[in-house]
Amino acid sequence: MISKLLPSCASALCMSATLALGLLPTFSATAATQSGHCEISRTQPGAPPMSWDNNDYVTTAKYSAYGAESCEVPGNATITNIRASFTAYANRQILTRGLLLGDYILTVSATSPYLSNPLTGQVKAIMSAYGANSLGSSTVHLPFNGVRLDNLSFNLQAQLNNSVSLRCANRNPAECEDYMYFEYTIGVDYEYEVPGVPDAPGWINASVSGNNVNVNWEPVSGATYKVAIQYNNNSWTDYQYIPSPASASYMGWQNLNDGNRRYRVIACNSYGCSEPSPISNTATVSSRLGTPNAPVARLIGNTIVVDWNDVPGAYQYVLSIKYNNNNWTDFRYSSAPNTSSMSWSNLGSGNRQYRVKACTSSGVCYGASAASNVVSN
Repeated sequence: MISKLLPSCASALCMSATLALGLLPTFSATAATQSGHCEISRTQPGAPPMSWDNNDYVTTAKYSAYGAESCEVPGNATITNIRASFTAYANRQILTRGLLLGDYILTVSATSPYLSNPLTGQVKAIMSAYGANSLGSSTVHLPFNGVRLDNLSFNLQAQLNNSVSLRCANRNPAECEDYMYFEYTIGVDYEYEVPGVPDAPGWINASVSGNNVNVNWEPVSGATYKVAIQYNNNSWTDYQYIPSPASASYMGWQNLNDGNRRYRVIACNSYGCSEPSPISNTATVSSRLGTPNAPVARLIGNTIVVDWNDVPGAYQYVLSIKYNNNNWTDFRYSSAPNTSSMSWSNLGSGNRQYRVKACTSSGVCYGASAASNVVSN
């Protein structure tokens, strides 16, 4: 059967497609501006992406046979320029006079959560005489400069105005295959911030509790960390100590041996690691108990009360007494466990002073305090 064009009552040709721009990870670090370019196109000679086939009116809306293309760019990219163009084609064996007369218009709309209203731009080509197999538009710059690319979608619509609507119909569908088709290209120029290595943490602090040390430092956005240690006067270790999780800006060590330790940290991301942080304060771990301050003696009625400061890690305390001008006694007066006070009542009159030592639970006692004030009864 001979192919033929049959009239219809419609008057416009509409084609639409949606393009989604993909995302790449972002980082927080010292950055430099770089530029990039990508093209979103539907141009495949021999397999037209928007084609009119058997029983299709020229006014029938056509959509791309492909899924939405993605132009993968960094998530912080913004548009610096967009150029758009299109070409319409006719199969002269079917459309014997070539493309139909009229205005071919490509409208591009951009929508995004960052835009309060869609932005639009148009590309237009006019077919004013019969005889052409194709019609190409000029390249038009669209007004999308400065728009963020992440979560941005382009909506394209092609429309043929002032056309006589026809269709191709044949018992052999291949006779009408691709009797008209449409292609387009969108070029996107953009700029984006390329992160470098993170900045170094600006401070680091070490604190001691018994034989445990805790270290914390200034957080750096998007970074993980590695810590180096200097023990006493030895060389610094490598940056081999990693917090858990690696992005935590703190780290602790337990049950450490006696000694002095200093710490510094580097911040890292996929691009590398920072310069070292400042060096922390010195954290001193000592299993030797500290020496109490000079105790304070008071007379309350006929009772002498002696108080002193707590020493971290001490289990109990022993006291020595000087009575009048006698020699100091041995440290044989023991306090109750975990207390820092002792008292005596109904003592004979005289002058007394006191010294105190801190002791472990195993009975090992350390340095004696200075003498207390003199208390008289």
